[in-house]
Amino acid sequence: MLELPGTPDFDVWPVTHEVRNVKAAADVLSVVWADGRTSAHHALLLRENSPDPVTTHPKAREMAISPTDIPQDVGITSADILETGAVRVQFSDGLDTSFHPGWLRGTAWFEAPKPEPLFLWTSAEQPEPPTFDGPDALDHPERFLHWLEALRDFGVARLRGLPQQDGLLEEIVTRIGPVRESNFGRQYVLEIKDDPDSQAYTSGSLLQHVDLPTRELPFGLQFLYTRDNTTTGGEGIYVDAYCIAEDMRQEEPDHFHSLITDIWEYNNRARTSDYRGSGPVVETDANGAITGIRYNTFLRAPLKAPPEVQARAYKAYRAFCARAQDPAYQMVFRYEPGDLLAFDNRRVLHGRAGYEAKGGSRFIEGIYCDRDDLHSRIRTIKRQLRA
Repeated sequence: MLELPGTPDFDVWPVTHEVRNVKAAADVLSVVWADGRTSAHHALLLRENSPDPVTTHPKAREMAISPTDIPQDVGITSADILETGAVRVQFSDGLDTSFHPGWLRGTAWFEAPKPEPLFLWTSAEQPEPPTFDGPDALDHPERFLHWLEALRDFGVARLRGLPQQDGLLEEIVTRIGPVRESNFGRQYVLEIKDDPDSQAYTSGSLLQHVDLPTRELPFGLQFLYTRDNTTTGGEGIYVDAYCIAEDMRQEEPDHFHSLITDIWEYNNRARTSDYRGSGPVVETDANGAITGIRYNTFLRAPLKAPPEVQARAYKAYRAFCARAQDPAYQMVFRYEPGDLLAFDNRRVLHGRAGYEAKGGSRFIEGIYCDRDDLHSRIRTIKRQLRA
């Protein structure tokens, strides 16, 4: 059986369309596909991604040469289709190599890539987190993937019906990626402390916020595993801050401009640490898309700025705060034993109603990890399912 060439990665590239024709120009390879589409691949891109063992490390599958090892004027001298369906390419520097058709198709540029759609929500649209059967998700990769995709798309997702088991929270989180330790430890328990270093360790209400805005990059994901909860009150209050920001972009553009440009500093109030981080309330990319939120009323430092900047920044912050406290934006629910709630700490604000600690018990474990780990795990599970 004839085998296709390797690829410069560990991904699985299904051959969804056969190559029907190839045409080599000096600096571009044109590929005509069975569905009639044509893709163009630059000579430098192909040359530095050649799967040959000199260009690509055969074990690490990383580029093993420097870009400057390739002549700047390298060109394509010929190209043809092999019996396997791979595309053979010869370069002006003497390299004779071949490319996997699935990889060529998968890395081709046909149009500007579209970002994964996010589902923005209010209380009416999403009164409860997307919820999945916990034991079923842990036993079936497809179900686990569905939970992760919901976390990515909605910013919050819940597993329900998990057993009461020591170490289970970390076991589940490390299926996604490494645990991010903080000044609260590798894992923390939301409990009442006599000398709390955060309002989270009291029974009082907690305004909606992101955790650790005091860090250079606030941790991306937070997981709360309810082991026991027989107290009265203490409901979780969650808000899609991306939805708030998009509404303000349309309805309060001046405030939105302040939220994406004016820089606030945050510092933790603790005797043994002094973390400080800064940034706008709403982070955006070069195209204006929202990429993150840095908002926490009780860790916000005084704004050092000219009075006119302070005036607009405080007004914009208050306007954002008013929406975060508006029940129309709030998802409110009780933490039930066996629930594992995961949420995007840089998108979804979380808060808490106050609770009565006497006459009941409340035992909730928490762990952080990062968004990158979530996206990586989604891709690797999909790769495994394709294989």
